[in-house]
Amino acid sequence: MAEGRRLRRLLAILFLTVALAFVVVLLLRQWTSLDEILAATRDFPWSVRPVWLVAAWLVAVGDLMLMGSVWAGLFRRTGGSARRWECVRIWVITNFGRYIPGKIWQLGGLTVYMKGRGDSGAAALVSAVAFQIISLVTGAAVAVATVGVHWVAAGGSWLPAAVTLAVTLIVGLHPAVIRWMARRLGGLMGEDAMVVDLGTKDVVLAAGGMLIAWVVYGVGLLLLLRGVGVAWEVKQLHVLTGVFAASYVVGYMALIAPGGLVVREGAMTGLLTELSEMPVGVAAAVAILARLWLVGAELGALALVLAWPAKSTIQERDA
Repeated sequence: MAEGRRLRRLLAILFLTVALAFVVVLLLRQWTSLDEILAATRDFPWSVRPVWLVAAWLVAVGDLMLMGSVWAGLFRRTGGSARRWECVRIWVITNFGRYIPGKIWQLGGLTVYMKGRGDSGAAALVSAVAFQIISLVTGAAVAVATVGVHWVAAGGSWLPAAVTLAVTLIVGLHPAVIRWMARRLGGLMGEDAMVVDLGTKDVVLAAGGMLIAWVVYGVGLLLLLRGVGVAWEVKQLHVLTGVFAASYVVGYMALIAPGGLVVREGAMTGLLTELSEMPVGVAAAVAILARLWLVGAELGALALVLAWPAKSTIQERDA
């Protein structure tokens, strides 16, 4: 039993080490790109305001905790028994798996870790799949709503955006759709007999949590822009929220890009340029700064959960 705990700890350390190595490579590439873009936008009045930057970082760290809590609720509802704070801790750690090429590492990390500690691996997989589906659907809905608002402001019709938004939420978040997708992915991962027990109330609560999370990310991005001297009105918060959500969804759907690298930045650059008339160079710099901001928040959240006393967060079932 003690040997099993040591093996799981070694595997967790190895997983996190590999993930963080990819994060370091990503940061180095992004920093080099940012340096080149800033050199090309010297005419723009960039200015560093530490208070705004710290506020943006804290908001993002808190939002990651919220997202972890959303997954924790789904995990416990589908058969998991770990306490919510334990689940948040594990989600934050395994979340770094998305930086390893291939989108399966984050899902696999949650499943293997939970199964290894004596909890339900099937519940971990089901809840992780459901969480990703709900995240992507709500993110797409937020993006559609933002584009719709921009369309209306430009004199277009609101009906296509409203219909698309309604269909996205109703179809994408229907429990039957989530159960079907979860079973299919579960079969691919060797969990053919998994039982998916998510009702409408569970999905609605998780979707509500994620919609709040997208708005909070928009607030954080607004604070980040203020922190580097980019003027942005609070009344345009919905635009930033939609831009962040849309670029995140597009980046996640790029299966070969670890963490949506390059794809997310390209999408954010294009959207900022289109929706706000921001110069392309400035928009590209903002997109890279947003990446650095989010990775910094993820590292901050990791440091926070690793600082939690192990005895108060994890109780080994085989002890």
